[in-house]
Amino acid sequence: MKKQLFAAITVTALALPMLAQAQAENIYIGGNLGRSELSVSAPEFKNEQNKTSYKIYAGYDFNTNFGMEAGYADFGSMQVNDYSEKAKVDSTAFYAAATASLPLNTQFSLFGKLGASRNQTKIKSSDVGGFSEKQNKTSVLIGFGLNYAINKNLAAVAEYENFGKTFKIDDGPAIKAHTMSAGLRYKF
Repeated sequence: MKKQLFAAITVTALALPMLAQAQAENIYIGGNLGRSELSVSAPEFKNEQNKTSYKIYAGYDFNTNFGMEAGYADFGSMQVNDYSEKAKVDSTAFYAAATASLPLNTQFSLFGKLGASRNQTKIKSSDVGGFSEKQNKTSVLIGFGLNYAINKNLAAVAEYENFGKTFKIDDGPAIKAHTMSAGLRYKF
């Protein structure tokens, strides 16, 4: 957790000079809470679990239709019980995406995003003689959602995001993550 917090602070600190040059009213920050589905699949095994997830993010709107966003997502932990082993799986992601927005009226807008997600998954077996493995994997991120402008600066957000594969072993298990979440976005 400390490494993840340090990485989030580092990314934010590196982005601040760029954001300082941008027009302040085009910058936004946000946080979402929701449900992630982590699915583990192998040739003879499948396990899906819904867990509480959260994300924090920041973005910049070039205009009313296009922008960019970067953030950190935590998909929660899941327990995998195979016939012979038990393991704990933790997955997180850092992402960057291009965003597109379609205003429906003064309060509602639809949005979509397409980008890259740097996913990290840690698997730790709790069995005697167990194993521990960590894998970083870059996947395509796709997402879409709905914004509701509460006022000029604050919006409620509901969205779906697919972070792709977070873990893969050749001819072995693969782990995928996607989320449905809601939260608040503050525009400066």
